[in-house]
Amino acid sequence: MTKYSLATIRKKASNAGYRVKKGFQHYHYNNAVFTNYNGERLTGFNVWNMSTNTLEWASGCYDNNYDHLCTLEDVEGFLKSVYEKAGLEY
Repeated sequence: MTKYSLATIRKKASNAGYRVKKGFQHYHYNNAVFTNYNGERLTGFNVWNMSTNTLEWASGCYDNNYDHLCTLEDVEGFLKSVYEKAGLEY
């Protein structure tokens, strides 16, 4: 469970020089979007470094193992570590 809403996490990311974007996980062979049994698309989040405009954390919308969508909780944990390294209160 996240401590903050998506809007607040986006503001905190912006204050730290990052941008949080929502994305969909795609199959490798045909680029179709993963869905669950209800037809809902499986989403994850990317964290972009605004100064270099590159992906800072996550690969696509999933981690480097391509088996886990980066959830909002994962993004919140990443941003918390960034704030701690900078000596700021999250």
